[in-house]
Parts: sequence; structure tokens; C-alpha cells
Amino acid sequence: MRTLFENVFEVIIPVFICVLIGYLFAASKHELNSKMVSKLMAHIGYPALILDHMLGQKVVLGKFLWMLLAAFLMYSLMSVLALLFLSLFRQNIRTYFSCISMNNVGNIGLAVCALAFGHAGVLYGIAFVVVGMIFFFVVAPGVTSGSWSAKEIMLSPAIYSVVFSIVALIFNISLPKPVMSSLNILGGMAIPLMLLTLGHSLAQIKLGDTKIGLVFAIGHIILGGAVAFILTDLFNFTGAMRGVLILQSLMPCAVSTYLWISIYRPQDTPKISGIIFLSTIMSIFILPVVLTYWVQ
Repeated sequence: MRTLFENVFEVIIPVFICVLIGYLFAASKHELNSKMVSKLMAHIGYPALILDHMLGQKVVLGKFLWMLLAAFLMYSLMSVLALLFLSLFRQNIRTYFSCISMNNVGNIGLAVCALAFGHAGVLYGIAFVVVGMIFFFVVAPGVTSGSWSAKEIMLSPAIYSVVFSIVALIFNISLPKPVMSSLNILGGMAIPLMLLTLGHSLAQIKLGDTKIGLVFAIGHIILGGAVAFILTDLFNFTGAMRGVLILQSLMPCAVSTYLWISIYRPQDTPKISGIIFLSTIMSIFILPVVLTYWVQ
């Protein structure tokens, strides 16, 4: 248990360091154009990150397709439960939906899956990244902005990155090394910049925002646990596939959801940053318990 706690802590602590630097940057009275950063991430950072994560991976197609289906159902159930949760507490759906319904299956999820199951954990975990990106760039902006734009979806570089990545996985397509190196550099800026922006927003949090953040962070974990229980019973996966499904369902709120809030509802960024931050802290204590008593 102690070793698992230490390993999970080592995965998550770099996230906190980046957030802290963003917070100190704001505390030093430096301005940060979060809208410009968010647009840069939506059009360059995240598309490059998707390609960098997925290209060159070798998967067993049948199992990978099952994991894609499980990931799709996970996000669908999380979305439905999030809507019910927000309606029950009479909270603004446009503000909180994306944060409550989407998990950090990428920079934290893949790392924890790799920690638990090695290379198999990464390969199965990528299925959740693929589906998560589709929900993130199709569903999340529509709910947050209050309207869907087919034109914006069709012009989104991230959607084409996901489609190309899936085709590349199926047909084992690889790109030249210089191109992959470029994608690695561009994709490498996405998570750090969003974490810095998140930390910058944390400097604006008020006590009331912290209380809301705690309630919704706990709610997110409860919804994820319910989804994991339903899907493990439905699919009857074993081994790494079962473990990855449980872990990815219980990941903290996705940092990337801050992107759409900062673009469409900048007045709500302190509330969302509080939820993301507290949810990530809680995962330090929850994930070792899950790994010990549920996954293993």
C-alpha cells in the first residue's frame, strides 16, 4: 500500500508543481492571456498531443475495439449522470458539465495505467484518450457554449488528429522521425500550459468557490465509481483490460476541460479550477486504495 501511494504521488506531484508555478505567477501580479493560450492549445497543442500519444503504438485490434466501446460507454454514462447530478443540485449545466463528466485519462490516467499494467496498460488506456478527445472536442464545447457549430467541429484540427490516429493504429502507419519529433515538441506544450493557466486561475478562488469545488470533486469520484461498477459487470473484462477500465473511470476531473470554460465562460474559471485542483488532490488518496482493493 505504501509503495503504491508513493508511486501515485510521484505521478501526480509534477501536476501540482506546474499549477503552483502558475499560481505564483499570478500572485506576482503578472497577467496571462488565458483565452489566447486556450485557442493555441485547441488548434495546435492538443492535436499534436493526440498524434504524439497514439502514432507508432501496436495494438491487438479486437481487444482495442472492445476498449473503445467501453470508453465510449464510460463517457456516455458519465455525461448522463453528470446531467442528472447538476439538475438535482440545480447548478448551471453549461458551467459544470464538462468538468464533472470528463476524466483526466491522459497525462495522469496513462501514467497510472502504465504503473499498474506496464505496456498493456498504456495501450488499453489510449482507447480512453481517443474517445475522450472526441467527447472533448465535439460534446464539451457545444454544452459549454450553449450551441453546436457543425462548421467549428469540421474545422477542428483535433478531430482530424483523432481520425488519422485511429486509421494509423489499425493499419500500423508510421510517420518520419522528424515529423514525430515535431509533434512531440508541439504536443509537449499542451499540458504544461494548461496547468500554468489553471494555477493562474486558482489565485482568483474565493472561499465559496472552494466549498463548491469540494462538493463537485466528491460528486465526480462517486459518479466515476458508479460507472466503473456498471461497466465491469457489463463487459466482464479480466486482467489489464478490467483494471484499466476501473482506473480510467476513477480518474480526477480533466484539466483540459478548463479550455472551454476559459473561452466560453471566463467568469466561471475560478469555480472550475477549484474543482479540478481538489479532485486531483483527492486522487492521491483514492487511487492507491483502488489499486490495492479493487483492481488487483
